[in-house]
Amino acid sequence: MGFFKKIFSGKGNDANKQETKVSAVFTEKYFDERFTEQKLDEKPGIIDGCMKMVESFFMDNKIESKVKKPVNHPVNLDQAVTEGVGFHTYCKSFGLEDGQVILFLAYAFSEFLMGQYDFRLYKDNEPEFSLRDMTLKYNKNGVVLSLYPVEYALKVLNHESSFEDLYGKLNGHLERLPGVDELLQGFTGEKDPQ
Repeated sequence: MGFFKKIFSGKGNDANKQETKVSAVFTEKYFDERFTEQKLDEKPGIIDGCMKMVESFFMDNKIESKVKKPVNHPVNLDQAVTEGVGFHTYCKSFGLEDGQVILFLAYAFSEFLMGQYDFRLYKDNEPEFSLRDMTLKYNKNGVVLSLYPVEYALKVLNHESSFEDLYGKLNGHLERLPGVDELLQGFTGEKDPQ
């Protein structure tokens, strides 16, 4: 997450001028061996179950979601965590384990980002940390940004961050991600020969 933090840290215009740091360079072969794409449309029950749990949280607690559609909008997910009995307590009342509660939020947020920005969900076959076996990847012309939805959902449940905060940061920064040529030029120190 160091690469991610470096892109989005700082304030105002300083964040836009900040030099991007490369955390890793992968060959396509290595990437394909390490990461396995998870096609959620092939398992519609997962996303459907997550959406229904979030919807039922709002209905059962008689809370009106701040954003009407989609129910998994980051504002609504934060609202579910912080309002009423809270999403964690609500899910626990059904006998769900902490890990399941985290996964509901992680999948709901992942589905939102996949629809909004064309992120893709992968299973990391060699995760560096236990909470990073599920990863979202955004590929812009060979430069890949990684997010870790399980780790992030846990931070949200612990009130250390919010989905809306991450969404706001992504909104402006994804289009300004450097291209692979620009990154390699900065990495090697060579100027563009053109």
